[in-house]
Amino acid sequence: MTSARDVKNRLVFFYAPGIRLFVFFTMWAATLVADGQATFNLRKVDLPAPFKHSEIRAVRQDNDGYTWFTTSQGIWRYDGTDVQPFDINDPEIPQSAVPDVIYCYDGYILLFFDVEHGSRMLAYDTYTSTTTKYLLDEHPQSFYNSPTGKLLIYSWKNKRWQFSRKELLVKIGDAVRLKGWENSRVIENVIVDKDGSTYIFYHQKVLRVKNGAVFLNNDPLTRADDAGFNFSYAKDVLCSSAYLFARFPNGFIIYDKRTLKKLYVYLGVDIPIAYLLNDHFVVLQSGAGRLKPNDKLFKVQPFPYADITGNIKTYINEPGSNHILIAAEKGMFELTPDATPGNNIGKTEFFTQFFKDKSVRSVYRLSNGKLFAGTYKGFYAVERGTARLITTLAIYSITKINENTLLLGIEGANGFATIDTRSNRLTQIDSKGRFIFGFSVQKDGDGYIAGGAYNLYRLKKLADSQWASQLLLHSDSLGNVKQIMAMDDHWWVATSVGIFNLDRNNRLKKIFPMHESYGVYAIQKEGNNFWLGTAAHGLIKIDKNCKILSQLKFSDGLAGDFVYSLFKINGLLYAGTNQGLSVFNTNGGMQSINPPDDPQYSEELNHSAIFYDEHQQQLIFGGVNGLLFPDMDYYSSANGKQSDLIKLSYVKKGSNGVAAPETDLFAYLEKKIVLDPGYLFMGLKFSGGLESRQHNFLFRINEIDTLWHKSNLSNEISFYGLAPGTYTLQARFPSVTDSRYWFKKTIVVVPHFYQTWLFKFIIALIIAFAIYMAWLARVRKIKDEHLLRTTIASDLHDEIGSALTRISLTSELMNIKRKLDTNVVERISNDSKDAIASISDIIWSIDARNDTRDDLVARMREHAHNMLDSIASVNFEVHGLDSVTNLPQLVRQNIYLIFKEAINNVAKHNFNPKVWITLNNQAKGMTITIRNTVADKKPASTHTGQGLRNMQMRAKRMKAAIDILREDDMFSITIRMKRW
Repeated sequence: MTSARDVKNRLVFFYAPGIRLFVFFTMWAATLVADGQATFNLRKVDLPAPFKHSEIRAVRQDNDGYTWFTTSQGIWRYDGTDVQPFDINDPEIPQSAVPDVIYCYDGYILLFFDVEHGSRMLAYDTYTSTTTKYLLDEHPQSFYNSPTGKLLIYSWKNKRWQFSRKELLVKIGDAVRLKGWENSRVIENVIVDKDGSTYIFYHQKVLRVKNGAVFLNNDPLTRADDAGFNFSYAKDVLCSSAYLFARFPNGFIIYDKRTLKKLYVYLGVDIPIAYLLNDHFVVLQSGAGRLKPNDKLFKVQPFPYADITGNIKTYINEPGSNHILIAAEKGMFELTPDATPGNNIGKTEFFTQFFKDKSVRSVYRLSNGKLFAGTYKGFYAVERGTARLITTLAIYSITKINENTLLLGIEGANGFATIDTRSNRLTQIDSKGRFIFGFSVQKDGDGYIAGGAYNLYRLKKLADSQWASQLLLHSDSLGNVKQIMAMDDHWWVATSVGIFNLDRNNRLKKIFPMHESYGVYAIQKEGNNFWLGTAAHGLIKIDKNCKILSQLKFSDGLAGDFVYSLFKINGLLYAGTNQGLSVFNTNGGMQSINPPDDPQYSEELNHSAIFYDEHQQQLIFGGVNGLLFPDMDYYSSANGKQSDLIKLSYVKKGSNGVAAPETDLFAYLEKKIVLDPGYLFMGLKFSGGLESRQHNFLFRINEIDTLWHKSNLSNEISFYGLAPGTYTLQARFPSVTDSRYWFKKTIVVVPHFYQTWLFKFIIALIIAFAIYMAWLARVRKIKDEHLLRTTIASDLHDEIGSALTRISLTSELMNIKRKLDTNVVERISNDSKDAIASISDIIWSIDARNDTRDDLVARMREHAHNMLDSIASVNFEVHGLDSVTNLPQLVRQNIYLIFKEAINNVAKHNFNPKVWITLNNQAKGMTITIRNTVADKKPASTHTGQGLRNMQMRAKRMKAAIDILREDDMFSITIRMKRW
């Protein structure tokens, strides 16, 4: 109870003037300190449809930065831009399964399903793609990664398990058996400190377990008469170096780690989340709240609960992470500390609201925060939340003269003016009756050079503090001046028709572009080169000789092809265009950085309306709809760090365009990606984690192309029909130039058998064998042709030579007798006919047109009838030749000559014989038989044997057998060979 004396002393304290002043400054300083503390940003995780508004039942992050969550439709994994189902083709874990608990540990996905009298645990090893099953006799209540690297699992009723990659699941006994444990209540939560101490929370109490012993402080239970009092279950527990924190459904308790005594108890339902930041507890309080911070124990920050759609189901703050993932009834949310002290949004809100829908042509801000802006509705000065119209003139450009004076360029042929920034007093410079357009102003010695329409001016302050403008030059080819840049001993003048060079003798020469005309609005120097903002030609990079080095247009990520303003800072090039702001990373191959999700960034920006506030480190743009204060921190963080790592999210493999491709969520764990035969398609998806603001990345496959290709994390990279071989895939964020931080993975495309070297070797052998066989055939053909020529020569020598010899001898005999002898003449005639017949037979035998079966049979018939019709009875039969068409020349020739010799012998040596000729082509072979009777033999007819020897020789040539038999009154010649 407070005494009256204490009350009096307090009144005296507060009403003493000096003390009041002290209290005022103390409270003011405390307010500043509070403002300087880290605040929190809440954003909804941009899950793809249909997960944007789904109920997230549980959420967990693995060691690789992937987020696992469950819905009523199953288990899913989020990589920062894409959601994939957890589908491992295991009937024990169907994708639609909804576990009661999900936990990620050392490459394992642990799933727990409540069953009668316990819990079924499935441990999926992402390294080996195997599932191990366990049955726990109780429901798991709490998990903790111990300093030894093992996962500790505590059940509702004091039972403990230990899980590790080496030993898997091991039951380590009941907590009730620990020395000093005297509790039979349900364990509510567990946390393990860095020194190995385990803290078990139950029924508002905490016990410490270390080295097998238990320490318990039996503080009395905290109770309240409030019906809403509920300290029955410690939902979340935190551990700092000196204190323990337990959040209950209706409040929280802070304990001393050494004594385990309660140091602070808060009763209230407005604490949805608590967080450990820099070894201090941070309590997030929803609504107006009545909880005040305690400098020693905890800090309080407002929590925007109204921005959460639906009730919070659970949240996680993984160790080593600086953000909290919240699972809610209508989606997933991320809570992160804001690294920007004293958020600048409130300070710029008035400016953006006041100038909304006003086309801002120029802008300038003083170090004290006072802002000047020229619009088509007038020129304004804004400070301390108040805007004042100074003049209705349209101010196009603002240039600093000194700390208290600005030089203004005026549109509408009104020349120039100065303004005193302290009094806002505007003084127009006498243009001496000239129509002067004040578009661009640049410092030049003790004066200024200014540009307008077709003119350049020199402005100088006179001795009487008055300003004077002087026409420097006029040129009808100059166009409207957009920017003037000093270049050593000369000027570059950017105009509506290009860039001109102006030397110190006021000589003007166009230097870019040389063969056409288009507007150049802005010039930004980069090293020894220059970026140009142009009209309809985008961004152009040139060297000092005006040679074009590169060009960026709308198709390359530029917001618009009309670039009105440029500014480069911290490796980023800011470009104001007709379709909003574009920002490029100049250190990462001019990769475009996606703007924040705000329509302001896509509105048209004006030429010359750009200013960099060095004091606030803030860039300001003027546009057709007001002012834009780009989030410099966003772009700097999106630009990334050298050590930012890109990760492989999943790999898809497909065999054709009909069947759905197979998705491997854990391909990043393998040393290489293997594409087996039959897979024609491979899709790769990359991620940067939830905290990465870099969306664009670069990739290449060295064996295909050494150039880097640009893509976005939300897109898949697809490869079709990769040739068999080994490839090296590389990927990185544009800001990461150190190859140590690049993603590298080997891709092996396994060939089909017909694509292997063995198959190619076999084919080579077959081709070599075919060539060899072709060569043999060629050699055989040459031999056959040689044999044919030899045969022809032999036949001509034998047949024709002997006939001609006889004709020659007979003719010589008749010449000796010197009288005509009819017998001699008849012999000469017969020999001539025989020679002609022999020549005809030789020609017929080598003529390829006679290679048919019918030609041979017809020739044989013709010869038989010519020789035997008048002296013999002939029977000619043919069997089995219907399917035979062509015959080899060698066979046809020798068959016919053997046949001819046989028929000639019959006619020569027999009188009135009977002759049987048979051609029989059967499966066992071809047989040709010529039989004749020999009863009536011609007188003086003898067999010399030469004809028979010729037959045998010819049969041998065609690899046939010939039988010559004489039996009683029959003589036969039989030729046997393979079937035709």
